[in-house]
Amino acid sequence: MVAESLSTVFLLALIVEVLTNAIKAAFPFVKGGEEKNGSRITAAVVGIILCITTRVGILKNLNIDISLDILDQIITGIIISRGANAVHDLAATLQNKRLN
Repeated sequence: MVAESLSTVFLLALIVEVLTNAIKAAFPFVKGGEEKNGSRITAAVVGIILCITTRVGILKNLNIDISLDILDQIITGIIISRGANAVHDLAATLQNKRLN
């Protein structure tokens, strides 16, 4: 159950990363300033929307009772939006190793 939940979170984080990069490419003003808050906010919004529309909530999958499913989905969306940065860093590292 835990492995399935983690693989779901990883897959959703990958999807959020791809969608966030596509949005940033289409709308350069989304990138934000030096702190890149625009990217983080965009990733969070995309993650939350993805979790709500797919009805994915990690707390429920881990047998943690929560009274509102949508709250579980929002929490999961925020988690995968932060995981998108980790996926991006991993992809960049793998790409750099491939180029060298």
